[in-house]
Amino acid sequence: MSADLSPSTAAALPTGVAAEPPAAGRGLALWIVTISHGFNHLQGNMYNVLYPLMMTDLDFGYFQIGLLTMAFTLTVNGLQVMWGFVTPYFSRAALLGFGNSLMAIATAATGFVHGYPQLVATRVVSGIGSSPQHPVGSTLLVGLFPKARGRALALHTTGGNAGTLAAPLIVGALITVLDWRSVFLIVAVPSLIFGLAYVLIRERGGAPGAAKQRGSGTSLETYKRCLRNRNLIIVSLVQMVGAAGRGQGIDIAFLTPHLVRDFGLALSTASLLISVLQFGALCGPLLFGWLSDRVSRKGILLLSLVLATLTTYGLAVAQAPGPLLLLNLLAYGMVVNSRLVITQALVADSAVGSGESADAAFGLYFFVGFISAPIWTLIIGWIMESYGFTAGFSAMAATYVAAIALVSFIRDTTPRAVARG
Repeated sequence: MSADLSPSTAAALPTGVAAEPPAAGRGLALWIVTISHGFNHLQGNMYNVLYPLMMTDLDFGYFQIGLLTMAFTLTVNGLQVMWGFVTPYFSRAALLGFGNSLMAIATAATGFVHGYPQLVATRVVSGIGSSPQHPVGSTLLVGLFPKARGRALALHTTGGNAGTLAAPLIVGALITVLDWRSVFLIVAVPSLIFGLAYVLIRERGGAPGAAKQRGSGTSLETYKRCLRNRNLIIVSLVQMVGAAGRGQGIDIAFLTPHLVRDFGLALSTASLLISVLQFGALCGPLLFGWLSDRVSRKGILLLSLVLATLTTYGLAVAQAPGPLLLLNLLAYGMVVNSRLVITQALVADSAVGSGESADAAFGLYFFVGFISAPIWTLIIGWIMESYGFTAGFSAMAATYVAAIALVSFIRDTTPRAVARG
């Protein structure tokens, strides 16, 4: 496909979708966005490893950890809806570079805090920097890869999952030779480098994102049109009602104590089992994203939700560690984390098909789909505290049944399915 479009061809493109640029430019953009997403998740999850040391030095407890987690999550998820208003005035690459650089600076600043209020401040700033990664990064990629949205979004998601997997491994290794303050400074350096690397993505003259024109982007009216897009809203609700699968560690936060306290495993052994789950989270999105491009997004989404229900319930009723638990964890990691990729591809298809701005569509999707994460954390946590792990994860499995019911109302937007229709 030629990178140079005639005026008539360019005019026919849906709003918010870029012309497909040369392969070299797209490849560079894809790797920068994907790797920076990995560092985004690495920085977001490294606190979990370092909290025991920070609690002693800064004199705070478990309740304060909960407040920090909620402050970060609400900041990230609450701000995701606003980025569509900003993209008409700044390039997507510039916004992603700004966000990732700001997050890296906040990570470095955490190494210098001397009290809990300062830690809250750096955590909130970090959340502000993290917030454009999902909506703006996803919009940039679906414009660059209009014929392979599922695969591009799968690689983006896999980058984030790789960062989540790497956090305990990298931070755990660094903390054996450095203090926790130095670890924050060390991690901030490569994170900042990839934040600055966004200057390499040109968005004019046929390069990635060239079709994005100032003044033709998102407005309040565009958001209102998206709210009237039935398919887009239902897909967002599917993401919202499923308790886990956003890559924000809701399930891992409960699974790790369960493996240690209920199964009597050493923390190191439990961490290895969680790594199996996270390995599945690396492979699953790539497989299901590839299938969604070739078969049916709606059908593959339904399959992933059915398997998520079964594997979640399997974890709920598992009685002892063993080969079956290992396989269950691997399968669980693959299917639960694949929902994010397929629903994003459905959102992209829905926005393009209706001529609405992908920036507004993704902003609403991530806001609706992710804002429920802290709510689910509280609900599932309360159920487990009151009735035990089996009840908590059974309730989590039931949330996927609700998502399955919603899928029946989705119109399949896989390009070949639309062509057949």
